[in-house]
Amino acid sequence: MVRAKRGGFTLIELMIVVAIIGVLASIAIPAFVDYVKRSKTSETGAMLKGLYTGAASYYGGERWGMGVVPAGSAASAATACVVAAAATSYMATNAKIRVNWNVEAPSFRDLSFAPPDPLYYSYHIVGADGMCGHAPNSIVGIYTFQAHGDLDGDGTPSTFEIQCGTNANNELYRSAGIYVEDELE
Repeated sequence: MVRAKRGGFTLIELMIVVAIIGVLASIAIPAFVDYVKRSKTSETGAMLKGLYTGAASYYGGERWGMGVVPAGSAASAATACVVAAAATSYMATNAKIRVNWNVEAPSFRDLSFAPPDPLYYSYHIVGADGMCGHAPNSIVGIYTFQAHGDLDGDGTPSTFEIQCGTNANNELYRSAGIYVEDELE
C-alpha cells in the first residue's frame, strides 16, 4: 500500500512565518504611530493661520467707542487695535475636545476664531495688550499665537508658535514659518 503524502506546514515553517510577521510589525507599528501623530499636528498650522487672519482683519478695522460726537467736533475712530491676551479654558489631551466657543475668552470671538471641529490642541494669544494705536514697525504689544498639545498623554507638551509685528505701512504681518518645539514629543 502506498500512503498519500498529506500537504501541510511543519512547526519550523510556522515559527519562521511568525518570526517574520513579528519583525515586520516591530518596524511598522512605530512608523504608524509617528504617522498618526504627524497627522494630528497638522491641525495647528490651519488654526494658527486662522488666528493670524482674524488678527490682521481686526487690526486693520476701525473701532468706535460708544456715543455720538457733538456737531462741529473732530472725530476719529481708533485704529491699529489688538485684542487682549487669552488662552482657551481647556487642557489639551491625547483625545479631541469639542470646544464651546461661547464660553471662551472674548478675544477669540473678536478674531472670529471658533473652529467647529473638535481640537487636539489648546490655543493661546500671548503678549497682546488689548490696546489701540500701535505704531508702524512694532513688535511690542502685538501678537504671538501658540498651540499647546500632549498627543501621547505623557506630560511632555509640544508647542507651535507664530509671531506678529507691524511693517512700515502699519499692517500686521507674521513670521515666515511656524516655530515648533517637541513636535512629536
